[in-house]
Amino acid sequence: MNRFEQTSIWQKTLGKQLEPDTHEKEREFLRVQFENFRERAKLLAAEIASVLPEFTVHDISHIDALWETAELVTQKDFELTPSEAFVLGGTFLIHDLGMGLASFPNGIEELKKEAIWKDTVASLLKEKFNRPIEEEDYLKLDKETEKIATENVLRLLHAKHAEKLALISWKNKDGKDIYLIENTELRESYGSIMGLIAHSHWWTVEELDSKLPKTLGAPGIFSASWTIDAVKLACILRIADATQIDDRRAPSFLRTIRKPSNYSDLHWNFQQKLYQPRLERNRLVYTSKSSFPIGEVESWWICHDTLQMIDNELKEVDSLLVDTNRQRLKAIGVASIEDPKRLSKLIAVKGWQPIDTKIKVTNVAKLVGSLGGKQLYGDNSIVPLRELIQNASDAIRARRILENEVPEFGNIIVRFGKDKLGQFIEVEDNGIGMSPKVLTGPFLDFGESFWGTSLMHEELPGLESKGFSSTGKYGIGFFSVFMWGEKVSVSSKRFENGRDSTMILEFNKGASSRPILRKANDTEVIKDGGTRIRVWLSNSRILDKLLEKHDRKRNKIKLSELIESLCPSIDCNIILEEKSVSKKIIQANDWITIDPLSLLKRIIGVSYYNELTKSEKQLLAKLSKNMSLLKEDNGKIVGRLALYKEDSKRVERFSIEGKVTIGGMSSSGLNGLLGILVGKSDRASRDVGVPIASSTVIKEWATEQADFLSKLKFDGTTEIECASVIRCLGGNTSSLKIANVKIGFVSYKELMKMVRETNYESYLVVQDAAIYVYERDNNCKISFFDNVIWVGTGMPGILQTQNIDLWIDWPERNTKDRFQSRTLDGLVTEALSEVWKKKVSSILKISDESTDEKSYKGAVGSIDGKEVIIEHLDIIRKIKK
Repeated sequence: MNRFEQTSIWQKTLGKQLEPDTHEKEREFLRVQFENFRERAKLLAAEIASVLPEFTVHDISHIDALWETAELVTQKDFELTPSEAFVLGGTFLIHDLGMGLASFPNGIEELKKEAIWKDTVASLLKEKFNRPIEEEDYLKLDKETEKIATENVLRLLHAKHAEKLALISWKNKDGKDIYLIENTELRESYGSIMGLIAHSHWWTVEELDSKLPKTLGAPGIFSASWTIDAVKLACILRIADATQIDDRRAPSFLRTIRKPSNYSDLHWNFQQKLYQPRLERNRLVYTSKSSFPIGEVESWWICHDTLQMIDNELKEVDSLLVDTNRQRLKAIGVASIEDPKRLSKLIAVKGWQPIDTKIKVTNVAKLVGSLGGKQLYGDNSIVPLRELIQNASDAIRARRILENEVPEFGNIIVRFGKDKLGQFIEVEDNGIGMSPKVLTGPFLDFGESFWGTSLMHEELPGLESKGFSSTGKYGIGFFSVFMWGEKVSVSSKRFENGRDSTMILEFNKGASSRPILRKANDTEVIKDGGTRIRVWLSNSRILDKLLEKHDRKRNKIKLSELIESLCPSIDCNIILEEKSVSKKIIQANDWITIDPLSLLKRIIGVSYYNELTKSEKQLLAKLSKNMSLLKEDNGKIVGRLALYKEDSKRVERFSIEGKVTIGGMSSSGLNGLLGILVGKSDRASRDVGVPIASSTVIKEWATEQADFLSKLKFDGTTEIECASVIRCLGGNTSSLKIANVKIGFVSYKELMKMVRETNYESYLVVQDAAIYVYERDNNCKISFFDNVIWVGTGMPGILQTQNIDLWIDWPERNTKDRFQSRTLDGLVTEALSEVWKKKVSSILKISDESTDEKSYKGAVGSIDGKEVIIEHLDIIRKIKK
């Protein structure tokens, strides 16, 4: 006799009864059918370990043990009908079978047809390659990624797949259908409810009563009293499964054979040490065979957390059973779980004491209020508007992908208005919308983003694998709205649902208050899908600060200018609504096609443009004609730019920055580049964007710009400044001036010609700033020697992070000497190398280069016959034959 057949649950329901047993025939029928069912499930369960060897035991020994844990938590007087015992035993058999590939009749090919498979693979590949995934990546899937994806998807789908297992069939070699439940009548009567209860072990407890049917009757072959209470059985299943964590789940020899990886081994370790639990005073008491030494601290805490999970499950199930007027389980908690020190007397430790030192946040609302606002973003009242527009654009992109909409689809309405509650700012989109599960889950979970999670894969299957990538990644952007005011209303409706499914989440006293969730009334519903967020401003100064121009006059700018400069390259339509008047101010993706001068005005602001002098406006118009698109080989547009940089030493200079945009939103500045580069961010505040354009595309574009600028005939100083940017970007400076010599400004080719003609054994390369400072401080002009070249020795700071402590190396160069390869100083050395037909590295070996540790000096010229000595220069020597 198997151990499970000795349990009181089995004995009272499916075991042989004392005579007379009026239902002996029916009981025998169920018993035989269950034994056949068990034999087939046993074979499938044995296959789980071949795919998931890291997991603790999920074979028939675990399944059979559930009868014992069920008996422990219910005790002998718990009421079950024979049909309920059959269904319960069936859920024991199938609840985890989906973790094996064998449970899918068509194997891995069947698994790969699931949307979550492709989403999971996309997520893994994105993390591996750090780039968007293309269709050919799926075709070239490596075995390790496929293995990890298979493991993850089986784990995620196993509960859902369990819903089918009692109903589906496998074909034998003769083409005959083989079912887990052999008898057709039993399969049709109980297969469906059995699968639903098995699925439920991955639901929340509160979902059991709403998703499972009420009491089911009995089929004609059984007594009418043999009903099925699905909620009761679901409660027993989830508790029996959760509590079965003793040494049978992690045999020591099996652990030695499988050699689980670090994190999995922590689970194996603690389960291997546990005795079976016992019930004392309605509490489950877990004890350990041996103590946990200091090297097993992490394993002890995982054990603690697991017992805490069991305790929580027991309490929630007890509440459900009481609230629905059902018989309670005997077990309602786990002994000593409230105090780690007390628990350590049962789950012993050695050489250390378990003090729960895990970081706690006592005042979550305060944390949200600070990190969600000024502490993270500073006193910048524009941030909430940026975050709301960015979240709206993410939602639109998600819907655009799922519904195969055109690139121009998607409206974001920004409203400024006043109602009976005061002045407000509102942002509304017609994007994907949020279900109540998302609205009350990740949306309210500070620091937890919905995008890219298993919940996203569940709610929006296929989205990730179709290439979706969110701008928001950190789950904190929404909370910035409390910088504006404490009263906030969030209305949302999933795009595929009816109007009456619109839900409203209301905050009346900021993040410190409990939000109210309610259904929208007729005047509040969202007609199409999407989300509407309204924030009532705590004072009128907020709007004034938003529109405040950052200059001495503190003039105001228009709302349209604020929004255009905030999201200059957004791929959604932006509609501004003021005083009930609507106007489209940005067309989706129009930054690619609009007049280049109009794009520059959008980036810098119309008010700033209007303050430029006539000559500056003419210069900007001239430069805008150089603006061109940057495209990758796959056709993706990653920027639209022109290049121009003036001498920083000029008192009055034309200074306009381009922008890196993240999800269309303005981020880092671009010194020397006019226009837009598409970027990405790794910082929660998204104040620093790093361009995504490849070095090849940047290099080719920079070379093209050199040709354009050469035709505009700027003065030598301006050409050198522009050439320094081009050099830094890896481009060819063409005929632009790059340095100064005795005869004046010279281009790369002109420098080579001068070197050939003068033919010195060495040349002095001096920092141009050193010459400028010497002549300025001594109020003189040096008469230079023929072998002196003065040139910029530094790299221009193109990517502006607005933070002196943050330097981002952009663009990255795959060369050993990145500094030499990016500077005009390095270009001068290359010119000498080309003339002398020797490698740069060979020339530098015999030359004297000044460093922070060692400085060289030399005579660069004279003043009134007296030599001028400049320190910290380089002496570049010609290799003698």
